[in-house]
Amino acid sequence: MLKNTVRLSKIVGFNNSEQKRSFLTIVNQGFEAYRTTLGKNPIHLKPGLSLSLPVIHHVQKVDMREAGMGVDKISAFTKDNVPVQLSAVLFYQVKNAYKACFDVTDYRSSIYSVGTSSLRSIVGQFEYDQIIGDRNKLNKEWLSVVGNSIEHWGVQTTKAEIQSFGPLDASVARTLEKQMDAERDRRQQELNTRAKINISEGEKQSMILHSEGNLIAAKNLADANLLTMQKQAEGQKYLIEQETVALTKQLETISQQLNNDYPLTVRYLLARRRFDELQAIANGKNNSTYFINNQTEGIDSLKIFADIQKQNPEN
Repeated sequence: MLKNTVRLSKIVGFNNSEQKRSFLTIVNQGFEAYRTTLGKNPIHLKPGLSLSLPVIHHVQKVDMREAGMGVDKISAFTKDNVPVQLSAVLFYQVKNAYKACFDVTDYRSSIYSVGTSSLRSIVGQFEYDQIIGDRNKLNKEWLSVVGNSIEHWGVQTTKAEIQSFGPLDASVARTLEKQMDAERDRRQQELNTRAKINISEGEKQSMILHSEGNLIAAKNLADANLLTMQKQAEGQKYLIEQETVALTKQLETISQQLNNDYPLTVRYLLARRRFDELQAIANGKNNSTYFINNQTEGIDSLKIFADIQKQNPEN
């Protein structure tokens, strides 16, 4: 029994390249395999132990787990003809083991070839500064191109990452450094110029706003003066109207007292005005004597005024 067990263990021994012939094959977890008989009629083998006859059967195993493939020291030229050297890693996963076995000779080496050629092509679509400034954009483009190329092999790309990127030699690095210094100086000058323009624009806007403020203030002052004059004119108009109304009522009252004798009423008003003037002169500090040119007219007027005052003491 022990002898048979040892013999079985020798038969089971194998490696992934199927270099040792055995009657049994083991498919590990995470793998898929296809067994062909005399080069045809592929049969899908699940993880576990399966029969495999030498010469008659041939087994191909496919790792279904996600794997990474490194691309080291690839030389390429950027869009602005800068020689560069870069390293990257590409992650992929087999989704269809049948296609990976029978639609391509060796899917690993084919993925590597597609990855290196497409990476050189994509680098040529970007300028050096673009790659330095936004490497993630190059990663996305490379992932998309490789994924579309190997999809029909039953393989899917999951992630692509540029690990290192730089000029090919020291002389190119020095030239690029000088160009970058010049570009930084140019950008700094542009920023300074824009700052000066912004300051000038700010001063211009400040002057415009100040002028507009003065214009609005002057307009408001003119409107206020006009409104004040209008109010004063309306006040004077109202005062004149009230004086006119009072004078009209006074004339009507005096005329009624004088039996509607309008000439006599006018003479009374003139006498009233003269009397007021004489009273003002008499009350003044510098005048003590008043001379009447027309004595008869002045005396008559004062007499009429005195008579009417006696009849209407209220006026």
